[in-house]
Amino acid sequence: MNSFSSLASQPQNQSAHDILINVIIKQSSDGKIIATVPGLPELQVEASNKITALALLQQRLEAHLEGAEIVPLPVKLPSREQKNPWLEMAGIFKDDPQFEQMLAAIESYRQELDQNIENHSSQELG
Repeated sequence: MNSFSSLASQPQNQSAHDILINVIIKQSSDGKIIATVPGLPELQVEASNKITALALLQQRLEAHLEGAEIVPLPVKLPSREQKNPWLEMAGIFKDDPQFEQMLAAIESYRQELDQNIENHSSQELG
């Protein structure tokens, strides 16, 4: 998920051009609050409390984005599924005029093999 998202329903104190920004807030070892925008490490501020840190970060972010446009960009992710190599061959004989003849020959050969097996089995028993 990205750090920027448009507001679907605007609260009364926000305009239609406002977006919500995810911010990481941490407390440093010296007790100060560090606020950073994920993906934009250059936009990091340090303050004595959370409210001040967020206000400073908002100012820096608005200055950073002045004159910029944020647009959604759809990106296709590579599939992690393994492709079935047999699917590439599926349907290659659909327009072949000899396909039905080949299927009939296969069926005939199978019946011949079944008959040979039956004959062989009956000879062993008899």
